Amino acid sequence: MKKLLALICSLFLLVSGVSMFSACGNEDVIKVGVTQYPPMDYIDETTNEWTGFDAELAEKAFGELGYEVEFVEIVWETKIVSLTAGEIDVIWNGMTVTDELKENILLSDPYMVNQQVLVIRKADEDKYKTQEDLSKASKIAFEGGSAADNILSEMDSLTEGQLLSMEKQADTFLEVKSGSSDVAVVDIALAQETVGQGDYTDLMYVNVGFESEDFAVGFRKEDTELCEKINEILAKYKQDGTIAELGEKYGVSV
Repeated sequence: MKKLLALICSLFLLVSGVSMFSACGNEDVIKVGVTQYPPMDYIDETTNEWTGFDAELAEKAFGELGYEVEFVEIVWETKIVSLTAGEIDVIWNGMTVTDELKENILLSDPYMVNQQVLVIRKADEDKYKTQEDLSKASKIAFEGGSAADNILSEMDSLTEGQLLSMEKQADTFLEVKSGSSDVAVVDIALAQETVGQGDYTDLMYVNVGFESEDFAVGFRKEDTELCEKINEILAKYKQDGTIAELGEKYGVSV
């Protein structure tokens, strides 16, 4: 009987095209795609649980809708594939709104503003002060599929040989520290969290005036109802100060 029920459930999903987390499966669990990206999403060394500005915001918002959140670490460059294939139900990980994302997935209303900055060695402080100075770098590290990837690919002054795509933003800091890359281009929130301390006391970040960006939550195209509910909750959290409180807690400018 259980096998028959499972077969019926699978056929229903294929025919109806509804989201996998909202039918036949465990309706109380929603899989949220994340990466190691402090202070937005990261694993707490003490509890071994995911935490951070976005992680806590996601848990609180989905909790209001009756969901338990399961965080799933993904490869950022293939986030759209992971979402549409059903490996995850939502992307909530400091995701910058782009034309590509608008075309392929459903996006929530923006909930935070971000900006890209340069991470360099302190010894190179006088060398990299403007966007044009990036042409001096032999290697520029960035996370594949990120906002930095979009920016760098559109800069005519750079060659393909200068660009080094990494799987994770966090990996770009070691590239710069070790000298394998001269510059990393990353989100300002991550740069503020990382440089100048711990293993990266010899690094600093430079704001060279890249345009500001909007962060949004990503859903599958068909999940309009869920997206609308999250939009309502995010609007409420902006109004009641919840987002501002989380920003203060995790050192994020909102």
